[in-house]
Amino acid sequence: MKSSSELFPVSLLRADAFSGLTEDVYLVKHNRDPDLSVQVAVSHLGYQNKPHSGVPVILLHGSFNNRGFWLSGVGEGLARHLLDQGFDVWMMDMRGHGMSPRNQDYRSNTQERYALYDLPAVAEFVHEKSGKAPVWLGHSLGGVTIAAAVAGGLLRDEKCSGMVIIAAQAIRRPMYQWVPFASLAARTRVNMKGELDGRKLGLGQEAEPAGIIDEYLARHSLFGAWQLASTQQKLLPAWKDGTPVPLLALAGEADRSEPVEYCSRFAALYGGDKTFIPLGTGSGLSQDYGHLDMMSGQTAGKEVWPQISDWLKATHYRSLNQKPESPHTSDGRCRGECPASNAVRT
Repeated sequence: MKSSSELFPVSLLRADAFSGLTEDVYLVKHNRDPDLSVQVAVSHLGYQNKPHSGVPVILLHGSFNNRGFWLSGVGEGLARHLLDQGFDVWMMDMRGHGMSPRNQDYRSNTQERYALYDLPAVAEFVHEKSGKAPVWLGHSLGGVTIAAAVAGGLLRDEKCSGMVIIAAQAIRRPMYQWVPFASLAARTRVNMKGELDGRKLGLGQEAEPAGIIDEYLARHSLFGAWQLASTQQKLLPAWKDGTPVPLLALAGEADRSEPVEYCSRFAALYGGDKTFIPLGTGSGLSQDYGHLDMMSGQTAGKEVWPQISDWLKATHYRSLNQKPESPHTSDGRCRGECPASNAVRT
């Protein structure tokens, strides 16, 4: 795989081989953000001595995390599962996370800037290298960022052929933020600190810049809105109108960070083709999944990951006007190949 690009400067940061896999890490310097120091790391996963093929899938981690959320040091995780299922797997590190260096204006990074500049550039790079429109898959903050980019018209056509959002929603407003000036006070304190360290807070292995936290608190305040603040574009109306991009949404029944009822409502509001799968015993699974364990561990590997790869395969076939038997019936219920017997598809 060549590290050069006709679109913008791209460098090969490193090339590794482990556990029968290869991982090439590229730094994409798209020069589209007001801060021209921004570089985004994109990892390309593959097999040793075997060419890449299949539909490209770009994985985007959530807050206080990095691409290691998808792939362990010994080569296990959802990324490996998707590779084994025939997909062309890419993993993006948000600015200042994982292999992505901190940009000069790191503290001002926001989800909006990721959606406006980083995701479209990475999509263009992956499309350039693969010749195919990628599917985007994100967890928590990653999922909401993907949804914002799709609703904002930033991921269309060759930049996105489908999206999978996991434990993600943009409509909940916690009651504690309804207290007068509570949100403002929290935002002021975070901006004074410049960032929140996930390790000190027990939230993850990465820090998050003040801009991300401030943006989250503003959106979830009593008078907040899901929008692109720089253009005042409200995203929920566009989300309801729908796009040609099919959606798979998953949520854990035991998730306290992004409760399943809000994730379900957010997915139901989407105006395009959509499938929602609650992850819990009510769906025939062995347990009610939480915010993180739905993507990690042997149980998730057996019960959750196959539902994602099955949907991706079915969506890919539909895009080629082929008609294999779907794992779901017309009302969204499983035929027996997957355990989520009450998946809802419209």
